[in-house]
Amino acid sequence: MAHPKRAAEEPNLRTLLGEIVQDSKHLVAQQVALFKAEAGQELTRAGVGVAKCAGGAGAAAAGGLLTGFALAHLLRDATGLPMWACYALAAGGIGAAGAALVRSGRTDLAGLGALPQTTEALGENLEWLRDRLIPTAG
Repeated sequence: MAHPKRAAEEPNLRTLLGEIVQDSKHLVAQQVALFKAEAGQELTRAGVGVAKCAGGAGAAAAGGLLTGFALAHLLRDATGLPMWACYALAAGGIGAAGAALVRSGRTDLAGLGALPQTTEALGENLEWLRDRLIPTAG
């Protein structure tokens, strides 16, 4: 026979299940908050990558136009090549510099994760909780 004082100190099944549910709610809420924070960080990184791409394209266009004129005339004076060839050489060099900037931004965007790591941890915790609440026979 169980000691009466000891039985009163031990929590009953209803209390334990209630505590598990409360702890589970708290854990899920924390992981949702973490997911939101990680998603915000990924969106910030995405914005930086897009800004680099746009900046690279804009710089290549504006700078290429003005610098291309100057380089073409410099090449004409230095080499005596036809003007069309000088414009082609200047445009090729400036286009390569713009492409390098766009590649840099694309590399930043490629490093973004599809989903934050929190989603994997949330799945593991929900699986653990399911295993505790619904024991399998075996």
